[in-house]
Amino acid sequence: MNLLRLLQRKRLTVLGLNSGTSADGVDLAAIRIYASPFRWKLLAGHEVEMPANLRSEIHRSCENESGSLDDVIMMHNHLGRFFGRAAARFIRRLEASNIKVDLVASHGQTVRHLPLWRELLGTKVRGTLQLGSLDFIAAETGIITVGDFRQADVAAGGEGAPITTPAMQQLYRSEEESRLIVNIGGISNYFFVPSKGKPMAGDCGAGNSLSDILAQRLFNRPMDRDGRLAAAGEISEQLLTAMAEASTLSRRANSTGWEQFGQKMSDHIVKRARQLKLANADVLRSVAEMTVRGIARAVKPIIRGDTNVSSLYLTGGGRRNRFFVNRLQEMMPSVAVRDVSELGIDGDLVEASAYAVLGEACLRSRPVPTTKIVRKKEPDGLVLGHIVQPPLITKSRKRN
Repeated sequence: MNLLRLLQRKRLTVLGLNSGTSADGVDLAAIRIYASPFRWKLLAGHEVEMPANLRSEIHRSCENESGSLDDVIMMHNHLGRFFGRAAARFIRRLEASNIKVDLVASHGQTVRHLPLWRELLGTKVRGTLQLGSLDFIAAETGIITVGDFRQADVAAGGEGAPITTPAMQQLYRSEEESRLIVNIGGISNYFFVPSKGKPMAGDCGAGNSLSDILAQRLFNRPMDRDGRLAAAGEISEQLLTAMAEASTLSRRANSTGWEQFGQKMSDHIVKRARQLKLANADVLRSVAEMTVRGIARAVKPIIRGDTNVSSLYLTGGGRRNRFFVNRLQEMMPSVAVRDVSELGIDGDLVEASAYAVLGEACLRSRPVPTTKIVRKKEPDGLVLGHIVQPPLITKSRKRN
């Protein structure tokens, strides 16, 4: 379908794609969106596991270990092809169930997030980079594709993250309750959607990233399943202080990334832990405590300030970590810690669904309010994203 005909549609089925900081898989969510009045329905979801070698290369890129321009170009296109083929396979499955996808919306893979201002050639700049060529996705699927949502916010003076705040508002706004949602992915962040007023969002700090890295490094396990390793340890306040000193989050920026809470931070943690002669379980316990304290520090003022907040809804892989859940409940007894799936979207599909919503807004040139709109002359928000049309002859069409 060409762009003009697509714009005339009052109802679109959008396939949202998301690969988070952990780079463990690609989440796909097919959402039916009605333009006026705005309504949505989740039709189907799916997850494609990231191959181990690709995940390793992504993290190498994030750590600046494979940072040549050639590497960046090749990874951009390789990821675009990978995302596109995953989407094309799922689209064919949906077609077998009489679901026709009109639009693909991809966030891409963040490999660098630089929210702090830097001096360059006499001016201050900052930026963020997501890989996964939209052109390759469009070529593989044969469907108009939108993405690169963060750049407009950066151009307007924002940090480019969290970028899904307007989509979370549309998905979760309720007149009955103010909704506080915390995503515990590789990085943890919160979204506050009040029953009245404007939404708020921000990063809290580490999520699963450091726990996963250290579980592999210290215990030869892929993750700290259910937080069992952390639960067996003791908190080291000295290690917590050292980790806080190594982080710039909340002092100078509203957002963060793998650069802050990835391999380099784990090196710092292990070195300090050895100096303190800590047991490995104590390291995991302290890191997990840093995660939950960071979340609590970010959301407690919101809970105190809005009596209409009765629940803290968790999304992302960390919602399955019983240690995180139990500690958050202990630290915030006035709210019930619950799974966001209770609100209608599986917790693994929330971000992919949010990008589907942003994709529909981009296609219709509809401004959305970002986390921090710097320019007052943009009172209604910003139009986020780029639109890419597929080649006339695509690989997916040939296969069909």
